[in-house]
Amino acid sequence: MLKVKYVGPRVEISHHGINYKKDKEDKYVYLMVALEILRDIDNDYEQQSAYVHCYKSHPLEESEVHTVLKLYEEDVETHVNSEYARYEQKIKHELAFVKGLSHLSDLEKEVWMKNIEMMKSYRLQRAVNKIYYEHCITNIRKLIVHKKIKELITPFNKDFFHVINSLKGKLITGKPSLDATVVEEMNRDNEMCIKLKIV
Repeated sequence: MLKVKYVGPRVEISHHGINYKKDKEDKYVYLMVALEILRDIDNDYEQQSAYVHCYKSHPLEESEVHTVLKLYEEDVETHVNSEYARYEQKIKHELAFVKGLSHLSDLEKEVWMKNIEMMKSYRLQRAVNKIYYEHCITNIRKLIVHKKIKELITPFNKDFFHVINSLKGKLITGKPSLDATVVEEMNRDNEMCIKLKIV
């Protein structure tokens, strides 16, 4: 079973070396926030059109992530393994591509290919985290549609902002397509919050 684990920002790899893109955070960070929202909106309360997420800051243990997602998507493991295999193939294609570059010397190709190999497990773990994150966002979307939620309000920070915008994208592009907007506003306690409005 593929497990989530924090690794770090995205890497860019070339024959010049390895560069970490600090602005491209590991989806692991956002997965924990998304899972909190998923579990929080799946409750036995009476259906309500607006839902305020109360941030608890009690992230799941890494070992629990798979268990929670399996509750919402029984064959999540099969899907994750399949998507992981596609990402492994992508790295193989990258190696073949670099090997075929005629404008680089053999030494430059060798350096680039060794850099790809050296960062392979790092990139594969980032892919696992991203795959689980995307499945979590899909399952939040399903709950929003099922519960007919029209507003989702969360605390204002960069992690929630990222997750809410991912969710907005999934609502707009999913079937059925829903109109969704994200606004930043002050709540009743005069604190900044993020509001996802769904039409």
